[in-house]
Amino acid sequence: MNLIVDIGNTRTKYAVFDEGDWVECGLGLPEVYDLATTYRKSGKEVNLILSSTGAISAEVRERLREVSTFFCEVSSEIPLPIRLGYDTPKTLGVDRIAGCVGGAFLFPGRELLVIDSGTAITYDFVSADGEFRGGNISPGLGIRFRALNEFTASLPLVKCSMEHGYVGKNTHDAILNGVMNGILFEVRGYIDELLRNNPFAVVIITGGGSEYLKKNLKRTVFFEDKLVITGLNRILEYQKTVNYT
Repeated sequence: MNLIVDIGNTRTKYAVFDEGDWVECGLGLPEVYDLATTYRKSGKEVNLILSSTGAISAEVRERLREVSTFFCEVSSEIPLPIRLGYDTPKTLGVDRIAGCVGGAFLFPGRELLVIDSGTAITYDFVSADGEFRGGNISPGLGIRFRALNEFTASLPLVKCSMEHGYVGKNTHDAILNGVMNGILFEVRGYIDELLRNNPFAVVIITGGGSEYLKKNLKRTVFFEDKLVITGLNRILEYQKTVNYT
């Protein structure tokens, strides 16, 4: 079985795949250790891939090695199923890499735009022959609301809401409409520009902010909430092939 471990800034997520099929997911490092130990005791192999957006202690890394049969850690320096056409690959976030790998796995041979709507919104482009061509990074919803409050003298902090209008008649609604519509118009612009040049390209959207986009985008796009996890599992399968042969 494959165990995907994604350590973020505030929590650790994990997912289990067996023969390519998603089995379960959960939260917490202790739970990862217990799950891996249980599988090992039952006689199963535990192929583990570690992904992190921040620093990991040597103790955590060593513990994960101990509970796994095969261990690898995602970075731009390991062999990947896609090529990285990026000037500074060491600065490329592993979540962006994994999302693009997941997209290329789900839609092989297609030009892709992978949009991950989270704390930041990333727009990443993958060629039909599997090269990560680069992308852009933009502030997410929460950052935009906080920035208007923190970097101005009198604008209030407004909370995100799915219910908003087009033209604000008061300051609260002006901020709400401006941020929510701004995100929507920005995403539409990227999609329209891509499809104008390549009408057969595929757009995939993932991330915590994708529900708002799913509700409001009137475009033919694919929404996949497990895109990064799928990509990490694909990287793990590729690593097993590289290291076992």
